[in-house]
Amino acid sequence: MAGRPLDVTLVAGRRPELLARTLASFAEGLFAHFDLAGFHANIDPIFGDASDHARCREVILSRFPDAAISEPPAAGFGAAVQRVWAATRADLVFHLEDDWLLNEPVGPEDVLPLLTGNTRSVALVAREFGWNGRDLYNVRRKRRRFLGIPVGRRTLNVFGTSPRFLEGAFARRCAGLIDPALDPEKQMRPPGNPALIAYLNEYRCRFLPTKAGAALITDIGREWRDARGIEKVVEQGVSRWRQAP
Repeated sequence: MAGRPLDVTLVAGRRPELLARTLASFAEGLFAHFDLAGFHANIDPIFGDASDHARCREVILSRFPDAAISEPPAAGFGAAVQRVWAATRADLVFHLEDDWLLNEPVGPEDVLPLLTGNTRSVALVAREFGWNGRDLYNVRRKRRRFLGIPVGRRTLNVFGTSPRFLEGAFARRCAGLIDPALDPEKQMRPPGNPALIAYLNEYRCRFLPTKAGAALITDIGREWRDARGIEKVVEQGVSRWRQAP
């Protein structure tokens, strides 16, 4: 199957060891099978120190010498996602964070047939999704109530920022709607960012598991955080990291 040019977007903190493992895994198992058009990275000044930051730059540039790397003076998850998605130009985008491993090779033949109809994103299945192994699309069914009485269910299409493919125009439109001050995933879900939620609910996100129906990616960031006693908290839609009490 003929491929489509692919832009890669990456959001990272100052964790060079995790970043190196992540890029090695995806470079071999995914990037090698696509026609890469551009690589857009954001390194936030979070975790680590200046030397770790410099090493992250080296890790990226050693694999992608022409990568465009943003290095903002202050960390902001929403701003990072907005920045790299807005910078893309290709018709197909793969979004990546710095703490995942790919469990099975992925090629255009696995992805492109799924981007049909109103499907605008293909999410690589992670154990954390709690996927039931049957649903094709990532949806959330929320019970409607009127005067406290159940009156049916509302279906919401669920999107996120874990590793996934996105139609380029879709990613760029999302970038225009993202509030850079808020956690990008939280604002994609009610009550979140109403304009972004309304746009997302016009489209669907397809699941992509392994060929055996298992998790296609593994989170390696949780173990790293747990070993250092770091936890994520979200307050009024804004995410931050802190030492666990």
